Amino acid sequence: MASIGQKLETKGVIMTLLSLVLIGTGCEDKIDSPAVNPSEGKTVEVTLNIGIADEEDGTGTSASPTSKAGSSSYSGSAFEVVSVADVQTKSGMDIPDQLYNLEIWQYNESGNKIGGEALGNVTIGSTFTASLTLATGCKLLLVARGASTDFESLSGKTLSAVQDLKVEAKKSNINKIATNATGNGLANMTYYLLLENVNITSAGKIESPTGKDVRLLLKRLAVKVQLDWTFTQEMTNKGYTLKEVKLCQVPAHYRLVPQTEKTDKWGDVYPTSVAEFVDFYRLTGTELTDAKGTQTVWIPANARGISPYSNSPYYRNKTNANPAATYAEFVVDNSEKKERLYYRVYLGGNETDDFNLLENKNYHWTVKINQANYVNDPRIQLLDQTPVKSTNEQTTANCFMMLPGTNICFNPYKHEAGTDGWNTYLASGGTISKTITSVKVLWQTKDAGTSGDLVMGYVVSDDNHKNLVNYENLDNPSTALVHVKIPVTNGGNAVIAAYSGSTIVWSWHLWITDYVPARINSFSEYATAQISSSKGTVHKYDSPLFQEGGVYAAKVMMDRDLGARKGGFPGITIGDDFTVMDAVNTFGLLYQWGRKDPFFPSADGTNKETDIIYDGDGFSTGVANIKAQVSMSTAIANPSTFYYYSNGIWNTESGRAKFWNADGGMAPGKKTIYDPCPKGWKIPNLFASDRTISVNNIQINSIYTNFGKTSNGDIVNSVQKADYSKFLYYYNNWYGSNTSVPDNNNPKGGRLFLIGDASIATKTIHNSVWVSANAERHCINNGKLSYAGKYGHIWGADAERYYMGFHPTMVEVNIIANSAYGWPVRCIQE
Repeated sequence: MASIGQKLETKGVIMTLLSLVLIGTGCEDKIDSPAVNPSEGKTVEVTLNIGIADEEDGTGTSASPTSKAGSSSYSGSAFEVVSVADVQTKSGMDIPDQLYNLEIWQYNESGNKIGGEALGNVTIGSTFTASLTLATGCKLLLVARGASTDFESLSGKTLSAVQDLKVEAKKSNINKIATNATGNGLANMTYYLLLENVNITSAGKIESPTGKDVRLLLKRLAVKVQLDWTFTQEMTNKGYTLKEVKLCQVPAHYRLVPQTEKTDKWGDVYPTSVAEFVDFYRLTGTELTDAKGTQTVWIPANARGISPYSNSPYYRNKTNANPAATYAEFVVDNSEKKERLYYRVYLGGNETDDFNLLENKNYHWTVKINQANYVNDPRIQLLDQTPVKSTNEQTTANCFMMLPGTNICFNPYKHEAGTDGWNTYLASGGTISKTITSVKVLWQTKDAGTSGDLVMGYVVSDDNHKNLVNYENLDNPSTALVHVKIPVTNGGNAVIAAYSGSTIVWSWHLWITDYVPARINSFSEYATAQISSSKGTVHKYDSPLFQEGGVYAAKVMMDRDLGARKGGFPGITIGDDFTVMDAVNTFGLLYQWGRKDPFFPSADGTNKETDIIYDGDGFSTGVANIKAQVSMSTAIANPSTFYYYSNGIWNTESGRAKFWNADGGMAPGKKTIYDPCPKGWKIPNLFASDRTISVNNIQINSIYTNFGKTSNGDIVNSVQKADYSKFLYYYNNWYGSNTSVPDNNNPKGGRLFLIGDASIATKTIHNSVWVSANAERHCINNGKLSYAGKYGHIWGADAERYYMGFHPTMVEVNIIANSAYGWPVRCIQE
């Protein structure tokens, strides 16, 4: 697949960046030694004359209302979409009155700063000089940061550090600028130019590699998007109303240098798929009325590539678009027919396959909603408001594994691990102790991380979630049922909650996944189970507990953490060029020891808090971090509240040691009603007959035998001692020897533990166990995400709160008092 630059060049569209090459990270801020020309490194005064590039029309110079992206030949259809060419005369008034806070910085090919300076305010078109360093093959970044600067000074920063700078668009000074501003009204706009490969000559010139002078025209950082819409009288006459207009999946931040990502399907795209995307506006009520059919905004660039499958306006839809492509959505209601329709318009270039919104460009789209013919137009989706009804009854656990596009029902008063099959917190012996009055969607993820579709979909209203979660006979504990429907998506996670009035009395996790782990009845069935598991595998670890005669001889472990979208090491399942998103997909949800309710992990492999869970209306919601020690009842009533405390213990009840282990004993242990695993699976006890923390006992009585075993039998306490025939340390590179120090902040990081015959050269999902360095929620540090890319942990069910974990220089099986940590869990067959 060609890159964005190659594809756009063939269409006659000029890219707003000269290159989309990622700048290498981790470089020191220093001047490299001269390599070729002895005179390189000397300071020269370079004469500059800097202008502003003309704004470009996103439709292209030859666009017309009959262009392929939206054609009048489709007039009379349910849905007309046209990319409009705004012909205007350049008068020089669409540029600021001067370049405010201009800086020019010079970098070598590794991105280390070698010259440049901050120049202050400069008159556009004036001639002045700047001190640069004599060099060939260098990079130049020119930035006019604006009068009220959004970006901090770039002084002293490497190019990779500049690439990390970002400004929240909705709070920026850029977005306070009127979209029709001219002259001084544009003083706060940021303008930039990145030159990837130029020479600074002894004559004080900036030249291309071929020796030609380089013209310096800065480009506007922001994209201008105008959306006009018409809701026809015919639709109104038929009882339809326009309820909401949304601009969705807009990058949340401006960046001076984009972080790009290679894709096989769409070419190079930016920002990356783990960036934060938001709904830029959602117009309803008076806001929608006051908009009078038009809205124009500044937004960050979103280059989502070229889709060859989108070859007509009808196929410019979510099936063919990049999951993070920006789109407008029009929500239309008909209360009499009980219909709600979602008209989706993907924005971008004029041709139907172009999903790019690029810097320095103006995009103008018009939309006309004529009819409600959703059957024949794939861009229109019907929200089925019929209460869901399922006959697929499932045994109740705290987690349901559901394939996309399926439905289930279950009895909310029962639990597979409860006494006589009852959830003894809600009912016992057929008597209700806490009456459920309703069940609703509490939160859900999107199916592509911070972008994509909601994994459950939209509810009818705040008070009516029955199209997704319905219920019946809630006053009868024997016949009560909750019905759940999941649409076809790429999977993710959701939580539904049972209410008594306005108080949550229980909640259930929906793990929406195509992973179907096979179970075994005897040790001999293990190899067959690995092969027959759908979209993944199952594991037996190198422990006596999993061998013939061991307590887990007829048990297997899942290949991934609970809630993870993918299993296995991405370097095996995808290849060496796997992305950060591929790594994030292996992150499981996070749990406080003893609690059944999950918390979302890092969205991008860092400690950044990004809300990636959404309510039934698609509004983002987050985690409430509260400093308190609470009862289990309080925790159940507040499943999205993370409790932390100064001693790291969230609960002090006398029976807390049995929250995840009903008998308080050793392996295999007994599942409890607070266990977060699905039916037939539980959190494993890590020890069998003796829980002594010692080298020999861990090797004999722990399920994690050889997870950190050294060549002399000691538990690993440093990278240098590790026997790398049993595990590998991965942080964007393999560390299979003691010659390198791991980069322990890489979002792709983790440990690959080798099981079975380690002499087998080919590593597969069947003979390796991947544990990612997922950020934890800290039990003392205000419940915030911490130690991303550095530590990895998995809780055990043992009463003493045992865990398996690794640090940059250690793999350990240990005990910890801090039950308030938010760590992943991995389930074992019951």
